[in-house]
Amino acid sequence: MRFQKITENKKEYLDLLLLTDPQEDMIDRYLDTGDMFALYEGKELCTLAVVTLLKNRECEIRNLVTTYGHGGRGYTRAMIHFLSEYYRNECDTMYVGTWNYGESLRVYKRCGFEYSHTLQNYYVNNYHEPIYLDGEQMTDMVYLKKPLDADVDLKKVVNLALNAGRILLKNGAEIFRVDETITRICKRYHVENVDTFVLSHGIFISASKDGEDVFTKVKHVPLSSTNLEIVAEVNDLSRRITAGMINLDEAIEALDRIEQMPPKKDWQLILASGVGSGTFGYFLGASAAESVCAFFIGCVLYIWVLFAGRHKLSKILVNIVGGILITTLAVCIYVTIPIPMKIDGMIIAAILPLVPGVAFVNAIRDIADSDFLSGTVRMIDALLVFVYIAIGVGFALSVFSNWIGGLGV
Repeated sequence: MRFQKITENKKEYLDLLLLTDPQEDMIDRYLDTGDMFALYEGKELCTLAVVTLLKNRECEIRNLVTTYGHGGRGYTRAMIHFLSEYYRNECDTMYVGTWNYGESLRVYKRCGFEYSHTLQNYYVNNYHEPIYLDGEQMTDMVYLKKPLDADVDLKKVVNLALNAGRILLKNGAEIFRVDETITRICKRYHVENVDTFVLSHGIFISASKDGEDVFTKVKHVPLSSTNLEIVAEVNDLSRRITAGMINLDEAIEALDRIEQMPPKKDWQLILASGVGSGTFGYFLGASAAESVCAFFIGCVLYIWVLFAGRHKLSKILVNIVGGILITTLAVCIYVTIPIPMKIDGMIIAAILPLVPGVAFVNAIRDIADSDFLSGTVRMIDALLVFVYIAIGVGFALSVFSNWIGGLGV
């Protein structure tokens, strides 16, 4: 099932439009100014609709017709649902005028429309020829209306908001950002009654709408590495959703694309690790030679990090072995290259790729925002990483110190 907005050659569909509005000059009144949409199943046209915008954030379905052989398959309901979602950004109410009895009236009522008003003798005064339905002449037009927030799929909205929060939390966003994003998305799609409880490794959400049963969902989000690029993309998507620039289905597709964003290439990550190590050391007072050595140590270190990530090794092992690797390489450079250098300068610089700086800062921000539980968990996780690195560095230094008999650190 595919929807398409038709902007050119609308007259080509005149024969189809005449099935529900049997006078061409009446169709001409709204065809050029209205928006035309087609529903296709494969390459086959199933349903056609024309909608015009009114004043005061209102719109009207002026023509809605399903082609022969496709009735009773849900295409009309699908088109109405699509139009409700499409115009929800700019309209609050949708109207439709139809015969004062018959199947069309029943279909619209099943789709959430309710009686608004009646135009007496509309078909008598505006059409050249009498219009008959099931042998009875049509005289009055019945107008129905529907608030466009009535068609919101509660579960669909909550799942979108929950997934956005999960992606943010997984990639290192702060607790308040996750909570705010979930709430904003729900309210944008008219789910006002929403409660969230966000932890460092899980999200609880409950929502209800217009007296419906409360929909509750829980999502476990394991602590993971930070990816601020994905966080920025989700933030941008959230702003577009809140501004009404994107409908529900488009938001779901956009979020899926963000989650499937390919990671940076290995060589880029390795090079960034080396550059970060070298420049960080130089800023902290390391000599130029020590910074160059730290660059190469940082590159080798991240090769180990990537290897460990692919084999899903524990964080404890990654950081302890990483500390040992950094120290070992620094000692080897110290004893083999005849240039005056200090081991501590190289080690401190090369540690940078392992340091959970963003997680540590976010933990402080969470605590400052009174999210004490999440902030404490993140703080402990970051501090334990520091401990693992220190164990690796300390172990390697003690071994080499005993082996060489003094390293001149």
